[in-house]
Amino acid sequence: AAAAAAAAAAVAVASSASAGSMLRGAAVLGRACGPGRAWIRGAARLMSSLPPHEVVGLPALSPTMEAGVVSEWHKQEGDSFSAGDVVCDVETDKASVAYEMQDDGVIAKILVPAKGPEVKVGDPIMVVVEDAADVAAFADFKIEAAAAAPAPAPAAAPAPAPAPAPTPAPT
Repeated sequence: AAAAAAAAAAVAVASSASAGSMLRGAAVLGRACGPGRAWIRGAARLMSSLPPHEVVGLPALSPTMEAGVVSEWHKQEGDSFSAGDVVCDVETDKASVAYEMQDDGVIAKILVPAKGPEVKVGDPIMVVVEDAADVAAFADFKIEAAAAAPAPAPAAAPAPAPAPAPTPAPT
């Protein structure tokens, strides 16, 4: 029953949100439904005709990291990696940090070039798949502009209603 409710929520998210918010929503639902990336892959399958994949965002590699620049890719598209392998180096405002993978997989698409623009934590940097045979399907993969656009600023709160005038006390 919980899985059916989560799937219904994913469909609702898919029908009303941008790709970026769908992935964030899938990640939140994934934490609610259990550990691992399987839920995200399942949500991606609902949203795409592509093989099972994960769009990987730039992680916070230090407690204060807000953005970074991929300075070097150690793995290229089509290269497989194992847990603990360094796939790229990321320069922050304070240090250069190695990005180690937590699972096994294959890099299907690099979305941010080395020495490219600064990337905010959470913004997509690559697409990974489990099977090397799936890499070719991502040759033309691009993140939609809507997913990369910043979220609109919340509307200003309306001014509070004036307090009612005090009622004079009867004499």
